Amino acid sequence: MDYVEELVFTQSEDGFELDGAVFRPSGGGAKPLAVVWVHGLTGHFNERYIVTIGRDLAGRGFSVVTGNNRGHHIGVGLGSKDGQFVLGGGWWELCEESSRDIAAWIEFAVRLGAGGVALVGHSLGGLKVLAYQAERQDPRVRGLVAASPAVHLRHNMLGASAEVRALAERMVAEGRGQDLLPWGQLPGGLNASARTFLAWLRPDLDVAGLDTPDPVVARIRCPLLAIAGSEREALTATDLETIRHRATAAPRVDTRVFQGADHGYHGHELEVAAFLAEWIDAL
Repeated sequence: MDYVEELVFTQSEDGFELDGAVFRPSGGGAKPLAVVWVHGLTGHFNERYIVTIGRDLAGRGFSVVTGNNRGHHIGVGLGSKDGQFVLGGGWWELCEESSRDIAAWIEFAVRLGAGGVALVGHSLGGLKVLAYQAERQDPRVRGLVAASPAVHLRHNMLGASAEVRALAERMVAEGRGQDLLPWGQLPGGLNASARTFLAWLRPDLDVAGLDTPDPVVARIRCPLLAIAGSEREALTATDLETIRHRATAAPRVDTRVFQGADHGYHGHELEVAAFLAEWIDAL
């Protein structure tokens, strides 16, 4: 099936402009469920693997909406709010605000004529979509896909030194929360503003319950799929089984490891797309 693609724009629930793209079958006749894709930390809507998967899904009859959230790239200017310039991007976003972006892209997909969506989040986006659905219980979300979700992010950040955490708290208290922490102080080679680092420590980012007794995934009430590659992934097959075990309210939980694929599924995009199409068709 042929497809068409289009650059699109929408606004978050709190009024920030978001860029994106739509891939859909040419000539109409798209399947009833659209796919909404949420990128990961410092990612963006038109990353090559997202485009490749989106185009293939469109060729299989799905409308695919891929849109930036306020955490795209390392740092961006989101615009002004209440007379103040607002910074976004992966080093400045607050993940708890991401639901305002996700809701906007779901609404965009529905306005295209979709009867519901399969909501896909990759890496940090996987945490965001799980938190979104656990919080809102959006009936338009017929299925949820956590693609290589960054379940270890909070756990790893808890490994930062007490001195770094105290510094971040002091910077926020002094009104310097948007200043970056000193280089080389955070685990995994990451960096962030003081307030973003502290936001990464929130219990609602522990979606799989690595450190908290009431994980976000336990509040998911729609079908759930968790996937990962087998190479250069922080996520393991054991983590996928943990997600399966703790998603106690979901009517269906499936997992899949793509052998030979890395975190971005490079070289395996079409295999991932085919599996996603099969899983979404069964919803």
